Amino acid sequence: MWLFGKTKVQEAPPTELKRHAVSQPPIVALSHTEIKRQAVREAISALGLIKPSAEDTMVGFLGDEMEIDPRQTLTAYRKGGEQLSKDEKRALGLRSNAFLSRRAHEDLTEAGREVPLKAHETVLLRATFTLNRYRTLQSIKASDIVADKAFKGISYDVLNASCPVCGPLSGKTIQIEDASIFPLKGCTCATANFGYRADIDFLTAWND
Repeated sequence: MWLFGKTKVQEAPPTELKRHAVSQPPIVALSHTEIKRQAVREAISALGLIKPSAEDTMVGFLGDEMEIDPRQTLTAYRKGGEQLSKDEKRALGLRSNAFLSRRAHEDLTEAGREVPLKAHETVLLRATFTLNRYRTLQSIKASDIVADKAFKGISYDVLNASCPVCGPLSGKTIQIEDASIFPLKGCTCATANFGYRADIDFLTAWND
């Protein structure tokens, strides 16, 4: 199931992704907490919108149950604490009534200051999709369906059909051991918002 409903995730204004911060092998020996940190670290490195020093803050925002939209979480973060002055906000191209605390502003890189109201949110969304892929794969592996002959593998569930990497994979089935939780090499999606689902041949089960 997709996070926060089936609505297509709105990407932040384009930021050049670091192409070296890409696909990594699935991590199987780490704890759930460590997976969260790896997801945040990858998002920070790939997007370049917030500083590595904000890693602990972002890990704290990456909820286990993922029931709250990251936009809501990060809006509350930007509202909290001392706000930038009207002149400082104007220099960033923001309205005077926009929320941007000094603490949140300090997290931003030069690229992040180009999208100050979206930077944290985009990082958290990317990390959230990584964590969701991990949770999906773990859930499937723990189920009885993997041992059933009707189970064909893992199918890609792609939201951004325009991505030259993710788009062509939509509906493609791979073996579960080949499914990486991390964004794919060359993916142009800021949030890497693709997922997995179990591919089950129901006709096989019906014909038994």
